[in-house]
Amino acid sequence: MRTHKTQRIDNSSIDRLYGLDPVFEGDAHAALETWADLKCPYCGEASGSSVDLTDPSSSFIEDCQVCCQPMQVTVRIDNSGKLQQITAKRMDD
Repeated sequence: MRTHKTQRIDNSSIDRLYGLDPVFEGDAHAALETWADLKCPYCGEASGSSVDLTDPSSSFIEDCQVCCQPMQVTVRIDNSGKLQQITAKRMDD
């Protein structure tokens, strides 16, 4: 009877062996994005927006969840990946 010796390897070793991109497991998603409160520059109502913490500074257009007006959202993230500032301004200014 032949016996085979098995070796236990971790996920990062498997990724390197097969040339795979790493997979985030557990609560890694929470470290990549956060929820931030925004105040609409048109109607003044507060609403939330999902913010990507992997992009140090970004700007995008998002419609207000209350009045549907488009607003330009600007996000600044610090070097440690924490939300530094989020602003919303009118598109007709």
